[in-house]
Amino acid sequence: MKRSIIGTLLGLALLALGAVAAGADELTVDSILSAQRSGAPAHGIISMINNPANTVSMTAADIVTLRNAGVPESVINAVWNRIPSPPPEPVPRQPDDPRLVDLVSLITSGMSEDIVIEQVRQSELAYNLSVNDLLYLKENGAKETMIAALMATSTGAPGAPATALASPPSELIFNDLVLVKKGIFGWLKKNHPGRLEIDGDTLAWEDSRGAEGSFRFETAGIDSVWFTCEAGSSENFCHQINFKIVKGDTYRFQDSRRDSGSNDAVVAVMEALRKYFPRLNFGTPTVGD
Repeated sequence: MKRSIIGTLLGLALLALGAVAAGADELTVDSILSAQRSGAPAHGIISMINNPANTVSMTAADIVTLRNAGVPESVINAVWNRIPSPPPEPVPRQPDDPRLVDLVSLITSGMSEDIVIEQVRQSELAYNLSVNDLLYLKENGAKETMIAALMATSTGAPGAPATALASPPSELIFNDLVLVKKGIFGWLKKNHPGRLEIDGDTLAWEDSRGAEGSFRFETAGIDSVWFTCEAGSSENFCHQINFKIVKGDTYRFQDSRRDSGSNDAVVAVMEALRKYFPRLNFGTPTVGD
């Protein structure tokens, strides 16, 4: 008699589980708990969860509810495998001009816009904003007056005061650099240490091997200048400066101390270029590097 009663209860539980499947195309926390309270076996519930015709309408938070209700781990694992993974967080846009990161930090800190604009003016630095820079500023709350103040620092901008360009030095040397060489199909050749020198309107690479690997190129022939960066804990770590020559090669120089966390050499090169050659295109080229 006892076995007959147990069999009847299990039969009713299976019928209840079947009713859930037949009457709905999604499984929820309530339907799983209802099936369990009706005595449905774990393997029967798992079959319903794994049925591709059914939709599991639950989130990661519902797993806690199921576990607290005493649902078997095998059922919980089946539910977890059917819960879709959340979409990846979008990667925040990074500016082509890394100096804009500090300006955005001032803006988001709540500092008065007038004070930030005055700081930009007093710094006497030139900003040649790329399209990516403009989008970065817009997405981070910079107002049009701030963007206009930055654009006004670029020589030749409409309405900008006529200011004399700083004369390029006859000799400005940057050590601790490595020339990155790329071979066929992108394989890296052996990189070579050396130093980069600004000599008037010319940039000269003095290779450690001597004249064999040394070369010069004119700033007038530069199509684009940009950083190569790696994502860091607080901000991107820019360890390489790149030069795309008009209808020519691309030169890549890494900071030789990047492995120790230093990028002083490439940052110094970029700051000098922005100071003495503000008309250069500071931003990645439109077609690769």
